[in-house]
Amino acid sequence: MQNVFRKSYTELSDDTKKRIEQIKDDAQKLYESIDWAVNADPRMIALAKTNLEQAVMWAVKAIT
Repeated sequence: MQNVFRKSYTELSDDTKKRIEQIKDDAQKLYESIDWAVNADPRMIALAKTNLEQAVMWAVKAIT
């Protein structure tokens, strides 16, 4: 069985750090643009933001 729990920290390469930063920057722009939605249901905005946060988390986890 593969060990899925990390027991130590792995140093990230500069390339990986740049990729993470790019993902977060792009997500921040999208996050801010969601606030500009006109006549949008506040619950839908909250769901969109939550799922965007999850997408960023999983994307970062996938590349680390």
